[in-house]
Amino acid sequence: MKKLSIVTYSIIIFLVSFLYFSWATGNTSLWDIDEPIYAQSLKEMIAHHDLVVPTFNGHILPDKPILNYWLMWCGTKVFGWNSLGLRVGSAFVGALLILLLWIYVSRLYNPTIALLAASITATLLHSTVIFRSATPDPLLILTVSAALIFFITGYVERDKNHYRFLLFSYAAMALATLDKGPIGFLLPGLIIVLFLLIQRNLQFLWNEGRLYIGIPLFLIIVLPWYVAVGIETHWAWDQVFLLQQNIGRFDSSMQGHRGPWFYYVLSIFLGMLPWSIFLPQTLVLAIRKRYFLDGEFHVQNLFLVIWAAVWSVFFSLSATKLPNYVWEVYPPLAILLAVYFVQLLREHETRPPVLYWLSGLVLFTIGVTLSILGGWVLPRVQPELPNLAFIGLPYAIAAAMATIFLWKRRLRAALSSLGAGAIILSALLVFQYTPEFNHLKPSRAMGERIREIQQGLPYRLASWQWFQPNFLFYAGEGAMRIHRLPNLDKVPLLARHMPLYLVCPYSRVRDVLAAVKPPYCTTLLLVRYEIYDHEKISLLRIEKGC
Repeated sequence: MKKLSIVTYSIIIFLVSFLYFSWATGNTSLWDIDEPIYAQSLKEMIAHHDLVVPTFNGHILPDKPILNYWLMWCGTKVFGWNSLGLRVGSAFVGALLILLLWIYVSRLYNPTIALLAASITATLLHSTVIFRSATPDPLLILTVSAALIFFITGYVERDKNHYRFLLFSYAAMALATLDKGPIGFLLPGLIIVLFLLIQRNLQFLWNEGRLYIGIPLFLIIVLPWYVAVGIETHWAWDQVFLLQQNIGRFDSSMQGHRGPWFYYVLSIFLGMLPWSIFLPQTLVLAIRKRYFLDGEFHVQNLFLVIWAAVWSVFFSLSATKLPNYVWEVYPPLAILLAVYFVQLLREHETRPPVLYWLSGLVLFTIGVTLSILGGWVLPRVQPELPNLAFIGLPYAIAAAMATIFLWKRRLRAALSSLGAGAIILSALLVFQYTPEFNHLKPSRAMGERIREIQQGLPYRLASWQWFQPNFLFYAGEGAMRIHRLPNLDKVPLLARHMPLYLVCPYSRVRDVLAAVKPPYCTTLLLVRYEIYDHEKISLLRIEKGC
């Protein structure tokens, strides 16, 4: 492939990926609880003219380091304080990941495998979600993938300039540490060390790894912000972040996020749909063909397996479990799937038809099950939810078509069918279904109602027996705090000099009316069903002398 062609392909792949991840990204309000927490924290930092210390509701927020806040800030500078502005950075990061896979998998393998790996990664079910969210996860996925891909590129390409890829790897680990903390260098470092031990080449680190440059480079990138936030908070942020958000999350379950030992086996399979139906065949073929011990790409394949295994096993041992913790295993598994597909295309190998039928049947069953759950079961359990009867049809139809093509040994047509099904499902989710949930998240409507009434005049916010971060983000101005009341005793004090907007369950409105006495009066402004707590939430305006 000529150099001009590579550049042209790279530009096209990046632009198409960015369009795919960013389309209709702003058509839904923020999803509780993570998105509005980070968005409100950024809003408070800007109001304080301090882009160093994350805060939420006036208190330091030691959940995540700073890099994602800066990314969201860039998005808001271009598109404003809305869902698109806060999320577009993640779409940009997703496009960079696809570009990274295209360029460097082409070097490590060949352009065909690279294009397949990039396409698989882009069309994963979890990609539809994660690269449209205002959270730190997309940046961690990119930086960790970059760190490990740069390392294996520098390891395989032993030319006089290979060290530059190792320096890129150190820099990427530093950025990952600025995004999520120590996990950004500890796990990639563990993966690299285990790989070199298995290769019996640990001396590579000090002989050719340029540690004497890489470690200072890492520290130059990481230390300025960690030291700055430590100084500003008298090291409180650093201590809580390290002890609670890192060691604490591994040692004990936080916020009820726990699961069995096989949690991530199921999570990876579902997150990698529709392509995960071929993971068992991929691993069986890799073992049978000894892809990890010999063959043209055995070093790369071994590294990818270690990458995926170490990351998934580590978080399987963690007490706190969330699906997004193992997204970093998807790129190596996507590359292995691409290697598997290209191997079948190259050898025209006849696989046992039963494997094709089983893979297609699994995806077809998942599609039908999703439609049954979305169209009949969930609406009966929770009538407020929109009807999602067609949500599984893209997978079901794609599975049926792919199975027929596979039976006829038309692998390219089968893969195209699955890719088309994944894209159609993404479009269905983004354009049709997720916008229908906006009315079940009342915070944005409440914020609009408050601004319509206040017209820039001062006011206060309070909540009683209900709170979601979305309400503070949409209803508050700048660094405004919300008073989370244990009871209603302080309501007159809060409403003495300016109107008080109080949110509470609709079932407790009578208690509020009974507690608020003249000269204060209460007006019920809005009542909406809320999806997270499965109850109606009310917005009340309390003021003196109305």
